[in-house]
Amino acid sequence: MSDADSRKPAPSVKKRPVLFSHGDTGYLRLRKLTHGPGEQKRFLCLPRTGDKDGPLVEVAMVTASADWTSHARLEDAADLGALLSHPAIPRHHGLFQYRGGRYLVTEYVTGISLNMAGHYGSVRGRQLSEAFTLYVASSVAEVLSYVHTLTDAAGRPLGVLHQSVDPYNIIVKNDGTVMLAHFMSAASLLPRRAPAVPFILQGEIDFAAPERLFPMPGVTADSRADLFSLGMVMLEMITGLQLYGSDEVEQAAERLPPGHPGYDGELPWVCEVPSWTTVEQMARRAAAFTPEHIDHLMRRVSEPVRLILHKLLRRHPEERYANAAALKGDLDACLGVLDAPYGAREAIEEVLKARSEALAVKGPIELIPSDEVERRAGEVLLPTNH
Repeated sequence: MSDADSRKPAPSVKKRPVLFSHGDTGYLRLRKLTHGPGEQKRFLCLPRTGDKDGPLVEVAMVTASADWTSHARLEDAADLGALLSHPAIPRHHGLFQYRGGRYLVTEYVTGISLNMAGHYGSVRGRQLSEAFTLYVASSVAEVLSYVHTLTDAAGRPLGVLHQSVDPYNIIVKNDGTVMLAHFMSAASLLPRRAPAVPFILQGEIDFAAPERLFPMPGVTADSRADLFSLGMVMLEMITGLQLYGSDEVEQAAERLPPGHPGYDGELPWVCEVPSWTTVEQMARRAAAFTPEHIDHLMRRVSEPVRLILHKLLRRHPEERYANAAALKGDLDACLGVLDAPYGAREAIEEVLKARSEALAVKGPIELIPSDEVERRAGEVLLPTNH
């Protein structure tokens, strides 16, 4: 928990090895986190200057022996991170070099990812409320509106796309506020950006918009691709179902004829983020789904939310919301007609209740999904007031 992270660490932390040093500060390696793109590795670290400990940080690292592309990608992330200043985006602390390696330091955010929250709902047999999803999606839409409208010093649009809007990267903090993390695969028009690696699809594909998965004549991925991904997240949170993973969409994809627009049978792409299927198979599903498939998945969703999701989950970008601000307006309108206000306090209370009920169904060992170890690691390694 960020407010407690600067207190004296537990004894188990004291003898941890130093991952790297900068000036008088050593960054103690507490735990290895999941891999980043390319040869990037990520660690949870405790900065220590003399006998004083700072707040926990997340360190993305590429070694001296890593390929040039991995170094360039980390520099790109650092350049973009230096421009991002929003309370719902983890703070950027700087890019440092040490013994030939590069180390990007950002704020570490403890809390509950949407993936974990959805897991709790599935285990207890009841998804979290529509109000919860509307609240979280509104918070993310606000962040995306900020990101998508960033400009340089001359007022030129920077064209920033997150490209990995998914349940792992949306975090409900312990106070109920929402963060959008991990801009490591973001695209932008910043100068000196590293060129894209041929045939490597950057970012997340499980929730990717169709235009990111296969060529669409006259269409280039823009901010509306992130909005499609947010719609996919909303659909899964409310229904517990994934559009590209549904049986009906899989069957429709299998019926696509050779030469179908969007699938030629020889897509050369591979994804840099692990997925449950190939880019080729995901592209076929993105080319095959219809509004009727979405309707089938949303048969228990309220009408106002159905309308929002239908507008988000259109194959062609011009049929979606024009921007994140317009989406946020509709999400807030839905929240505004609820019987009772819904905000940060209600969100964290609902998630914790879902976790407690899931624990009653399964023991703590069986309940924990893979990202819970990562996202709540700081609460285990450092003492808290609770």
